Amino acid sequence: MKNVTIDMVSKAAGVSKTTISRYLNEKYEHMSEKTRLRIKATIKELDYRPSIMARSLKAKKTGLIGIIISDMTNPVTISLIKGVMDKCESEGFQVITASSDEDVQKEKEYILSMFDRQVEGLIVNVADYMEYSTLLRVQEKGMHIVLADRTIDTQIFDTVTTNNYEMSKDTVKKLYNVGYEAVALFSSNLLKSNVRLARYQGFLAAAENCDNSDNEYIFADDNLENFKVAITDFVRKYPNSKKAVFASTPMALLNLVTAAHELNVRIPNDLAICGYDNLQWTRLVSGGITVVEQPFYEVGVESAKILLKRIRGEDDIEKEPIYLELKSKLIRRGST
Repeated sequence: MKNVTIDMVSKAAGVSKTTISRYLNEKYEHMSEKTRLRIKATIKELDYRPSIMARSLKAKKTGLIGIIISDMTNPVTISLIKGVMDKCESEGFQVITASSDEDVQKEKEYILSMFDRQVEGLIVNVADYMEYSTLLRVQEKGMHIVLADRTIDTQIFDTVTTNNYEMSKDTVKKLYNVGYEAVALFSSNLLKSNVRLARYQGFLAAAENCDNSDNEYIFADDNLENFKVAITDFVRKYPNSKKAVFASTPMALLNLVTAAHELNVRIPNDLAICGYDNLQWTRLVSGGITVVEQPFYEVGVESAKILLKRIRGEDDIEKEPIYLELKSKLIRRGST
């Protein structure tokens, strides 16, 4: 039997779909009793059953959570998404996922689209920490928002991230402490990510405490040829020093290792390499690559926990925005 639609009910009752919708949402203010009774009888006759979505909209509860990720190609974000999904689905919520591809305009469109779909909350891995006007706008309209991994330099939004500054500082200090004399940080654009900025600041803090050492910040913009040029220059600049490089992103780490191999730069004899994150390939190259492993699954779970507490208005949740920083760990392997 064909499913009965709201359009079929409106035609059978001789009223508009809007009137049927108002009836289903119990908005009778401008509806005569005769019309109400006719709609009621038509619904019964046709055995019309409003969809679950229609009923949830009536209660202003859709059971939907939105996740917007800045870069879906980044393997570590899969763990973050899984953490969110596992927690939300265990609590009876469904998850809608989108990727902004590091595009602020695309992120804005997804935020507004999910707001229009009446998701009950958003977990966002922001494309640019300087551009948050759309997030602020929908939050002011009642949308619950938690930032995951990437932060915004305000106390407006709930945030779950990792100890990027501390971990980068400790990692670079360990490089100096075991005898590396020249250390360079390879990074993508600092202007869009507070995470990359925190790692850069941690690198500087470690370098400032090491008197008899050299350090450099190298911006290579995730381009392999740029990495090859930068590594060649760095190795030549410090011919008699024990050298190491630290990658502040997974793509930078991959490009560093690839460039070193293509240039026949030996790891770790000519150049020690370490960085973010603990991806599967890092165990297999040059006796393994030393990495900072971030608890991305837990970031997802904790983000979802905070969001669901906000949605339910639970008494034990703080009124002020929550900032939660989870601890990463250093896994030392043959590359250092």
